[in-house]
Amino acid sequence: MTALSGGLSGRVGGRRFMFYENLPSEREDYTDMADIRENPGRPEGKIGEQMLERMNRSHAPLRAFGLPLLPWRPAMRILDVGCGGGATIAEMLKLSPESRIDGIDYSEVSVRQSREMNREYLGTRCEIRQADVAKLPFEGDTFDLVTAMETVYFWPDAEGAFREILRVLKPSGLFAVINEGSDPDNCDWPPIDGFMRIYRPRELTGLLEKAGFREVTVHSGEGQLICVTGMK
Repeated sequence: MTALSGGLSGRVGGRRFMFYENLPSEREDYTDMADIRENPGRPEGKIGEQMLERMNRSHAPLRAFGLPLLPWRPAMRILDVGCGGGATIAEMLKLSPESRIDGIDYSEVSVRQSREMNREYLGTRCEIRQADVAKLPFEGDTFDLVTAMETVYFWPDAEGAFREILRVLKPSGLFAVINEGSDPDNCDWPPIDGFMRIYRPRELTGLLEKAGFREVTVHSGEGQLICVTGMK
């Protein structure tokens, strides 16, 4: 990690990204430290809102890499876990016409912004709520597809979460983990408040297989981009 005036930067392989930028003036009045610190694991406050808006833009190459690898068809039942600012849901609504998509996120700010981005479809094709991947608020055998875009880093019990995702998938349903970082030895991402772990492809493969997924497949893209899929 490199400290810069106005922000903290990091690299994944040779690619530079910004976790922190456009920090507010010290003269502004804040009632909570959440207003002056970013936490990608749980966005909060004004800074969290700004970070989510930026991530919707900066994750576009990751979505462009990972989403075309998935088997789209009309009228799918989809769950996006860790939906963040809602851009992934917005794209999937187009990729699967007449689909119904649920989004969950642990962060209240993320839920609010994801609802705002997808407000046209709320209540008809889209529902977004605050929830924990460790205890999904859905019946078993519900979804054709579950996606986790740039989020499994922050799950303290990834294997347990994968089992819970397996539970809510329909038979032959697909789970896709889509990550920007996959080599912890070459990611100088800044530390956060809370759990964060960068997984190698073989580690994700092992966790998915232990959780009960079959036909686990790793797709690799530019730099460290990966899409790891498993079938129920």
